[in-house]
Amino acid sequence: MEQQNKEKRKLKMNRMQWTIVAGVLILAVVLVYALVKNNKVASSYEVVTSMSRGDDTSVYYCMMRKGMVKYSKDGVAMTNKSGSVLWNQTYEMASPTMTSAGDYVAVGDIGANTIYIFNEYGQLGRVSTDVPIQEIQISEQGVVAAVLSDTSSNYINLYDKQGNSLGSIKASLENTGYPLAIALSPDASKLAVSYLIVKSGSMQSRIVAYDFSDVEGDHLLDTQELEGLYPKAAFLDSREVVLFGEKGFVLYQADSKKIETQENFESEINSVFCTNQKLGFIFKNEDDNGKYRMEIYNKAGKKSSTYYFDLDYSGMTADDDEVILYNDEEMLIYQMGGRVRFRGTFNTAVTGVMPSWEDGLYWLIDDQSLREIRIR
Repeated sequence: MEQQNKEKRKLKMNRMQWTIVAGVLILAVVLVYALVKNNKVASSYEVVTSMSRGDDTSVYYCMMRKGMVKYSKDGVAMTNKSGSVLWNQTYEMASPTMTSAGDYVAVGDIGANTIYIFNEYGQLGRVSTDVPIQEIQISEQGVVAAVLSDTSSNYINLYDKQGNSLGSIKASLENTGYPLAIALSPDASKLAVSYLIVKSGSMQSRIVAYDFSDVEGDHLLDTQELEGLYPKAAFLDSREVVLFGEKGFVLYQADSKKIETQENFESEINSVFCTNQKLGFIFKNEDDNGKYRMEIYNKAGKKSSTYYFDLDYSGMTADDDEVILYNDEEMLIYQMGGRVRFRGTFNTAVTGVMPSWEDGLYWLIDDQSLREIRIR
């Protein structure tokens, strides 16, 4: 009897050991599969959706959280994710430009006097300016900042989403400078402007921060002067501003009124991009690693990664997860972690690429159609 119990215990122990071994083997197979899948570089794609453009090549497209917006000299329209038209607005503009943030869109006529403000439900407001428009930006709250210019002065006006005036800043060319770039904080409480000034015979930049959290006063918060020109600016959050220059970048804290980081590169900058969490710079590379070098920096101004590639790109788009580089024949997608996600060619000439709403899906724009693709 005791011998039989020993045999049963031994058999039970053997079964348990085999179960553990089988579980470990299954787990190992799953991990290897996941590792191979995660490191696989996609090189082809399938078309998920295709739509005829029915317009000319002067129409531009922009992805929003809840749909797609297209605009041209004749009007602007928004479709939902299913392709149904949510709204459309006709107008006549000689040189339309669009800015978007969150659920809001603004379209303005550069060199003219009209701005339209929209959300997913349609038009919210319209602005008519007395001075020609040079640049517009919109915040996640729907507040619009507009740079207006005439022969002697520049004005930076703020409007709410209904088109009502929230304030105005006058900047004379002689005393303040010429505005090269503006950046509006997500909550629209702060505005940073990069002005071109001439000092001791050389062109420099004057960075001016304005605070619109109080409706009274001149809104001036701080002024900094920098050597060189900084023609691009963006808020990374409600306080931190990044300024992109000809030779590097600056991280500026508007609230504490100080330059936190200033980085100058030895190589000439070919392209720059900015997301909520990352700064990116592409240089022509001078060694054998690749034709181009891409360096990624975090919000603190520290370099986090470097990639090399050979694609002669004509377009680029980026978010916190990946960078898309493309020309009319090829596309290269880098994940921010460093992995190449896609490297492949198109079967028709492409003029634009946009990430779609679902991971792994992208929109390809050509002269005849829009195609949503899934990479594989």
